[in-house]
Amino acid sequence: MKRSILFLALLSSTFIAKPCAWGPEGDYIRFCLFSQDLAGGTDMSDLFYSAHQFNWYKVDEYSGPNENLNEWYNYFEGKFTIADIDMVIYDKPNQDKYKNSPLIKHFEDGRSAEAAEYIRFSKLLEEQLRIDYWEEKEMDLEGMKQSLDLAVNRYNSVVDETIKLRYAFQVVVISYYLNNEKVVEEWYKKVILPYPKESVIKVWAEFYYGNMKDYDDRFYILSKVFDDSKSKNRYIFQKFPENRDQLKGVLQKCQNNKERAAVLSILAYKNPARANDQILEIAQLNAGDELLDILFVREINKLEDWYLSRKHLGMGPGINTWNDDVFGFIADKNFESDKTYLKKFKGTAQKIVDSYTVDNPALWHAGIAYMEYMLDNEKGTEKSLKKASKLAKTPEMKGQIAVISMLSRVKNQADWSEGFQQEIADGLKEIESYKDHLYDFQRFYAQIVLAISNKYMDEGDLTLAALFRAKVMGHNLNFTYQYWGEEESPYQAFRLLDANANSEDMTAFFDFWNKPNKTEMETWLMKGMEPWRWRFMDLWGTSFLREDNLQAAYEIYQKIPSEVWYSDDATYHYYYKQELRNDPFETNMIGRGYGGNKTGSTYTKPEFVNEIMALKQQLESGEGNKSYIALLLGNAYYNMTYNGNSYYYTEYSWGYVWGGYHESEGTRNQDYYYNSERALKYYKLAEDYAPNDDYAAFCHRMQLKCLRDKAYHDADGYEEYKKVKNYQGDLWENFVKKYPDHAEKLQNCDHYLHYSQAWKG
Repeated sequence: MKRSILFLALLSSTFIAKPCAWGPEGDYIRFCLFSQDLAGGTDMSDLFYSAHQFNWYKVDEYSGPNENLNEWYNYFEGKFTIADIDMVIYDKPNQDKYKNSPLIKHFEDGRSAEAAEYIRFSKLLEEQLRIDYWEEKEMDLEGMKQSLDLAVNRYNSVVDETIKLRYAFQVVVISYYLNNEKVVEEWYKKVILPYPKESVIKVWAEFYYGNMKDYDDRFYILSKVFDDSKSKNRYIFQKFPENRDQLKGVLQKCQNNKERAAVLSILAYKNPARANDQILEIAQLNAGDELLDILFVREINKLEDWYLSRKHLGMGPGINTWNDDVFGFIADKNFESDKTYLKKFKGTAQKIVDSYTVDNPALWHAGIAYMEYMLDNEKGTEKSLKKASKLAKTPEMKGQIAVISMLSRVKNQADWSEGFQQEIADGLKEIESYKDHLYDFQRFYAQIVLAISNKYMDEGDLTLAALFRAKVMGHNLNFTYQYWGEEESPYQAFRLLDANANSEDMTAFFDFWNKPNKTEMETWLMKGMEPWRWRFMDLWGTSFLREDNLQAAYEIYQKIPSEVWYSDDATYHYYYKQELRNDPFETNMIGRGYGGNKTGSTYTKPEFVNEIMALKQQLESGEGNKSYIALLLGNAYYNMTYNGNSYYYTEYSWGYVWGGYHESEGTRNQDYYYNSERALKYYKLAEDYAPNDDYAAFCHRMQLKCLRDKAYHDADGYEEYKKVKNYQGDLWENFVKKYPDHAEKLQNCDHYLHYSQAWKG
């Protein structure tokens, strides 16, 4: 047998603490399955709900606002793509990019000459207005004065009314930056406002005009711009007052309910917490406004974050909860407060859609259906989905309805029948057909699969939970058990099973793996798993070792090729040779931190388990020195714990299992790993069988270490920790009483050789 005793140090009192590290936050850990853009286009995306102040994701890659690009698209009668128009108008000129532009060629051929000249002028003006602190560039005031004269002259000379309006707008812009309020007001009121056609340019001009007014007038005008133009909303959001008391004068200037609703909408957007009452009031004033639809979606997205993020992603809500006055409700136990609010807001939404004429009724019914789904109300979900389906016209809306419908079927179906599997497959395919219409689709789809995985976690079916988890792509999504090295990986399934599965779960997992006639869905779930077979079999055997079922663990380990245990790279997804580098039978007093194998003896997992079984058989038969054998068994069980030198026999990381479902830790029992009770049993036997007082004292000293570890593990908070320190002192005092001639010598390593050899008698 490869075994020895090393007495490394005699006094250690490391406190057990969970490892800590940087982790993702904000939108990266926020759960969302109700598309954020269902009620508004990308120009409004800054104010879609975000755990941070502004939403970071845009549906398209356009530099300019859609409301302006669309006007140019219509101006050119659809002859050029919006992408090409965006590049020409908003990008800096680049020969390689521009030379193949159809719009540039159109201009070079002498067509739309007034539009071409205007675009060149606007790009020149943009450069004059640009400020760059890094390059110490300031606004070109002299150049702007010249541009003002040019804009006025061009306004008077061009024939095209659309281009004429745009030059008038540039007169307003330049005069605003030159701080000439008189010119801004004159051109806005006398030239731009009377323009007969609707145009975003009129609203933008109003924005500059309003920004030159005093407090009440300014915010009154900006609130109207907020309602009429989405591309200026971020700026207005940032500048607008924080509460209603500051806006009394503004509200008095409002001439109708539509204008009052616009003012109150901005306050609702600035509210990061519960906005139910604000939304209801706005609906009573102007239910048909698109701003209300966006607020409705935004409130559902908030509820998803507060109510579902921790459940599905295992990391808590994305919102920063430092402000207890605003976000205290998020920390309520079991989220009962959020559930109550969810029911309240669902009721408010139902009241609004029943009592008022909303702009997009399909959206409201779909939102209500989704909230019913969140509340586990299958009948309510189906009822509202039917209403939404009848009214849905856009692919965005139809895609969202497909998502809610499939999730509801999955949540409420218990039987893993072939027919139901086909429903899941068809549902996922249908959702994927809407990939161009669902917001941030890769992340969205990943969360759908994650929700399915967690459904099976809820039901205790770890096999399906793990296999669906392996299909979750980590695109801008951070979740419990995620493997950061790959977007889609069986390691996500491995981590879930490692954190939660017992031997019975792992046996069921391999029954599924080895099933001869898999369905189409089961085959899809197993795709990519075969290269990981030995890694999962190792976990299967280890699940038995964790339960101290040595024979079952050994039989599984024996089926794994021997080269796996000697792997020194990631071929088998684990550096087995590196991790199995210490002698687990060494006496280890100072814990994981000691430096290296002192005997040169190493064991593969099957060798280690076989050695333990052989030692136990010897102990039972009475062969050899029973005290020494019991000590070796105590060492083996101790070294498999958190404080031992060989934790990797039962664990794949030193600390607590990574994450959990509903909890911060995994659900499987880890007491054996922290409290050293298995080792304590054998150290007591070693003391009982000791051939002399010296060796008995040595074995008793090992028991103190186990008792201390258990006390630390059981401690809860600082007061309990102080009790452990006192407890440790009591243990030592009792040790001194029991072995008065040896206690002092066993405080350090000075007498190591004597005590480590005392078993020989």
